[in-house]
Amino acid sequence: MMEQNANAGWLRPLIADRLTPYLEIDATRLQRNLQHMQQKADAAGVALRPHIKTHKSVWIAEQQRQSGARGITVSKPSEGIAFILGGERDVLLAYPVVHADTLTELLAVAVQHQARVTCIADCTLGVTAIAQAHRQQPSCELSIAIKVDVGLHRVGVDPHSGDAVALAQQIKAAGLPFAGLVSHAGHAYGAGHAEAIAEVAQQEIILMHQVQQQLIAAGFAHCPISVGSTPTALAAPVAEGSDEIRPGNYALLDLTAWRLGLCTPDALALSVVTRVVAVNPHYAIIDAGSKMLSSDKGPHGTNASGFGIAVDEQGNQYDVLKLSEEHGFLQYGDHAPARGALLRIFPNHSCAVVAQSDRFVLRHQDGTAETKDIQGRGKFI
Repeated sequence: MMEQNANAGWLRPLIADRLTPYLEIDATRLQRNLQHMQQKADAAGVALRPHIKTHKSVWIAEQQRQSGARGITVSKPSEGIAFILGGERDVLLAYPVVHADTLTELLAVAVQHQARVTCIADCTLGVTAIAQAHRQQPSCELSIAIKVDVGLHRVGVDPHSGDAVALAQQIKAAGLPFAGLVSHAGHAYGAGHAEAIAEVAQQEIILMHQVQQQLIAAGFAHCPISVGSTPTALAAPVAEGSDEIRPGNYALLDLTAWRLGLCTPDALALSVVTRVVAVNPHYAIIDAGSKMLSSDKGPHGTNASGFGIAVDEQGNQYDVLKLSEEHGFLQYGDHAPARGALLRIFPNHSCAVVAQSDRFVLRHQDGTAETKDIQGRGKFI
């Protein structure tokens, strides 16, 4: 439903200098988001290893590294390859490997470019597969971290079991360095508000400390803790006892973060610029559909009522109620947007939207813009 100037943070100039639809990233907001998280990590004395699955951009990863980030996190081996080729030299693959061939190309590229790779495992099959892959590339600097399930119930050992100790012993027996413990409290997205998210963050570090103590008692004195999610990183202080944080969405943010109270509208760096192509008594129709916006209503338990908020230059807001492949359907009240008008859509989930496009427009404060490639797009293996 349309609102009049609800918050000045939604307002940004719309410049008709290219065909629509396209992704636009506000350079000022991006840099502010990067600096905010880096300062938070630095103040807590922990490493920031951003998850690049959100922006998938070598250029943005370079900005993160220049700000002080130490290494990156990737979702898939092919994504890691793209970023090693783009200059990264310290990669955590936050994906469960259960087949040795999954790592063949990644480790070969890592050797060629002298990059360090850390994999995760939560079962004996995973450790066996990673060790087998390493035997094919023995000169690769490869280590294994143990993934701990802190409540998302997706991947990870049960923190109340002794599985972590058994896996660490298997890693040692395989002759590979043990890189510590990794968690992802993705269920924080479903907590509903910042205070509840902070409680999830507190429970996460309690569980991680429990597993860490099990490992220390078993003789694994060096057992760093790496935690990762944007909601917990923004809603709570960095947990005491953690050594590394791995948020990803913080770089761009989206309506999910805003609805959870984790940011204000003027932190939303990513948008889709679209044009109104038709108006009828039922909807205003735009040229951005599911192939541009994705049909994602939010990550890990969130479920928005629509597919984003469209804003014009006056600050009028229109809910994106429906999508077909090439069109979006906007709800409007007494005043429909004009045919041909440019609108800016703030999406529910920035990660899913970036994954739809090959490039983005980086818009500077003076209105100038440049196009940047999205090297991690389409990396599914």
